[in-house]
Amino acid sequence: MLNEKQMDLNVLYVEDEPILREEITRFLKRRVKTVTSVENGQEALAIFDVFKFDFVITDLMMPVLDGVEMAKKIREKNLDIPIVITTALSDVELMQSTIEVGIDRYLLKPIDVETLNQMLISMNEKLTRKKKKEQRFRLSLDEVKSIERKTETEIARVIKLSTGKGPNRVQAFLQANLCEIVISGSRTQLEQTILKQEKNTRIGDYLREVLYTQLKETFETSIKEVTGIRVVFQGLKCNSTKDIDVIRFIFEF
Repeated sequence: MLNEKQMDLNVLYVEDEPILREEITRFLKRRVKTVTSVENGQEALAIFDVFKFDFVITDLMMPVLDGVEMAKKIREKNLDIPIVITTALSDVELMQSTIEVGIDRYLLKPIDVETLNQMLISMNEKLTRKKKKEQRFRLSLDEVKSIERKTETEIARVIKLSTGKGPNRVQAFLQANLCEIVISGSRTQLEQTILKQEKNTRIGDYLREVLYTQLKETFETSIKEVTGIRVVFQGLKCNSTKDIDVIRFIFEF
């Protein structure tokens, strides 16, 4: 049974056969947000940059500019947009030339509307997941700065409670969902004494690595409490010579 529910998709449909183009366009209009239909690849390219399309359905064999050449030019502009080619079994040899273009799917002619409908559903679900994933990382500058400041405060607080000495400075840098934290001037008096001998540098690094590893769950819990976002310890790097450490967390937005 066909799904008549409208999907949030903007489709570019390219087909040179007028009757088929009209039939499939009507079918698409009942199921997607917008449909723009044109009769050849040249017309499609002319409007590709004007409107925002979620994916392209195109015939393979067309006059003026065929589906292969059109797809190649689209790929020069957009590597991600799905491209679906409609073709007859007799076009198998030409279909082989589309492999390097990055075609997402083929629909055999005559087009089965149930197959087309299922493809639309699949594309819509995939696009919805992608939009949700992208949305999670769209934070305003103020939100990013707030997360960074709260993270800095918590890291400094946990270190001071654990060692008795707070860092001179903690800086957090959030990019997408990766947060890099730079800790400066955190060595205790005992560590500084050990590090007076250059041969003990590796020992100093090891002591810090052990400390931060032991504290990773505390870091994760405390950062989540103040930001409301679950974080996962990703790794660390210690430099006792410069008294600078770097800790990385993944924020699970």
